[in-house]
Amino acid sequence: MSEASPETVSGNDERDTGKARKLSDWQRFRQAGTYHGIAALALLSLFAAADTWYVTTGLMVANIISILNALVAGAFLASLFHEWGHFSGARLAKSYSPIVREVKGIFMFGFSYEKNTSNQFLSMSMGGPAGNWLLVALVFIFLPMDTPGRVTLLAMVVAKAVSVCVFEIPIILNTRNGGDPESEVNRQLSNGAGDRGSVMGYLTGAVLWLIAI
Repeated sequence: MSEASPETVSGNDERDTGKARKLSDWQRFRQAGTYHGIAALALLSLFAAADTWYVTTGLMVANIISILNALVAGAFLASLFHEWGHFSGARLAKSYSPIVREVKGIFMFGFSYEKNTSNQFLSMSMGGPAGNWLLVALVFIFLPMDTPGRVTLLAMVVAKAVSVCVFEIPIILNTRNGGDPESEVNRQLSNGAGDRGSVMGYLTGAVLWLIAI
């Protein structure tokens, strides 16, 4: 799922899921984990190589490349932790949340408003922001903030965490107060919350970068 909108399972999605039953849910889970894991490892390796290049040489070009790699890796990892956070929340609540037949990007599962309860929706929704802030904590704890690239990585994952919270926290709160999950999502999509979240997130990341650098 993304901060823009939780996925729903349409009739076509369900038929595709049926066609994919030759692979068990566990097998599709492993495929998704492998695909995402390889992609994350590749981006982190590129960032680590550029960061090490800068540390060992002090070259401006190495610094610029490490910052660019940090922006890309941070954005991807934030989306990845967000999606897996949503998925974990859905599965912990025993939601109907089939893994897609073939994972080609970040999205890996569908969520049906009709087949799941409001409490299951809340569990799924809260998992996304929780995943983002878990990533923030991991980057802050395990990476010394002593190079511009590492500071950029932290700033990007914080920016994404703030962005998803601006969009999703109102949905969560309104649903807890009795709102209809699908209506709350559609309201946020139509009132510009996604754009506001992006602006607030990137501003927060930029301020953090300027302070930490």
